[in-house]
This record gives sequence, structure tokens and C-alpha cells, in this order.
Amino acid sequence: MREKIWTTALAALLLLFPAASPAAQKAGVPAVDPVAMQHLTRMCDFLKGLNSFVFRAEVNVDEVFQGGLTLQTSRTETIAVRRPDRARADTVQDLEIKTITFDGADFSIFNQTKNSYSVIPAPGTLDTALDKIQEIYGVTAPLAELIVSAPHESLTEGVLSGMYVGLRMVQGVPCHHLAFSQKDVDWQIWITDGDKPLPRKLVIVDKTLVGAPNYEAMLVDWKLNPRLRDSFFAFTPPPSATKIDIVPLAGPQTVSP
Repeated sequence: MREKIWTTALAALLLLFPAASPAAQKAGVPAVDPVAMQHLTRMCDFLKGLNSFVFRAEVNVDEVFQGGLTLQTSRTETIAVRRPDRARADTVQDLEIKTITFDGADFSIFNQTKNSYSVIPAPGTLDTALDKIQEIYGVTAPLAELIVSAPHESLTEGVLSGMYVGLRMVQGVPCHHLAFSQKDVDWQIWITDGDKPLPRKLVIVDKTLVGAPNYEAMLVDWKLNPRLRDSFFAFTPPPSATKIDIVPLAGPQTVSP
């Protein structure tokens, strides 16, 4: 997983564990449990094989204030993907409603509450577009690792250690609980047991931020290979909406759709 957070961000009731010690390495103990990698690979292969999908993410994110006070914010995201070049995210947070669409040419960000919008040109596949907006505008997203065409490569990039925790219940559903550690990020994922190994829960903690704020997402209501028309991903701004230009940034930052 890329070492970043989209506030959304990328959270945690995380298990913190170090990379394997020299003694363990000498004894032949792998830093990444092969059972954990087996379940992660199976999930990634399943996601990669889908032509389209829709799911809802119930997201909780910690915000650490001066003095150490930590408050939790919540939002609901409904994410739709049609490979290779369509995506949409509808977000409701408190009294604010936002929609991001990607139509193969542009990312459009519409704030329905403020009646304002921005458009970022990014022609190509969803993968190349996500890379472009990260590189040029500093926009990153934790759930992006799950929607790209090669989720396994994206999730395992920079992984130092990993473990299989066991079969655990998430909202009454048995899931394989995995935990991984990177240089700056620790993360856990719960994968549904059975013939549809979908991610059910994701928890991430960014160790570079003060207070190590948590990002937690429950991933539910999956719809697999639905028929999604081009019009679903198209955006036409209302005549009264205000256009806001997004200026390229010097470095990555956390944003919410």
C-alpha cells in the first residue's frame, strides 16, 4: 500500500509489530506470513477480475488537535468503478454532499452543498489518472489501492512485515484478519471468508502524523459487475455553479471528495 492517507486518509485499532529481527531472519522465519499473503492475493485477484463494482464505505477518521485532543469525523462514501476508465464517488459528511466523477478524460469534483465545482484534466485509464492527480496535485486516496487494475502490487508496495491474525467476525460476517507494516504506515484488512473474498473492513494508521490518527472504513453493500452507463460517470455543471480552479501543489496532501 502506498504510504499515504486520503482523508480522508488512509487509521486504526492497529496491531503494531516490527519487521523480523536478524535472529528470526537467520532462523528462516519470513517477515510476511505466507498465509496472510495467500489471502491478500486471493482478494486482489478477485477484485482484478471484476469489470465493474459498487460498494459503500462507512468511514471514520481521527483528527488530532493541539494539546492532543482527538475527535472522530464520519462520512459515507458510495464508490462505483467501471474498468478501465470510469469511476464515481458520492460522499455525505455532516451537512455536505460531494461527488467526484472520472469519465476517462477529466476528474470532476462537485460540491452540491456549496454549488461549486472543479475539473482536473487526466485523460487515460483510471490508474494513470490517479497517478497524475497524485503527482501534480498531491491528491491521494487510501481506497484507491482497492480500485486500481493491479491492487496486489499497490497494496504490497513497501510492505516490511505481515501476519495472519485469524478468522474474525465483522458485523456478523466471518473474515480473514490480516495485518501489515510499512515504514510509515501500519494497516489491517478483513477479507470475507468464502467464494467472494471481498474486503470488509480496512484500518490504517499513519505513523508520521502527530498522534498517529486512525482511518477506518467498513466496506459493505457490494454489487458485482453491475451495468453502469457512461452517463452515470458524466458531469455537467449546473448553470449557477461556481467553477474553482485547483492549483498544482508542491507535495502530497490529504483531501476528501
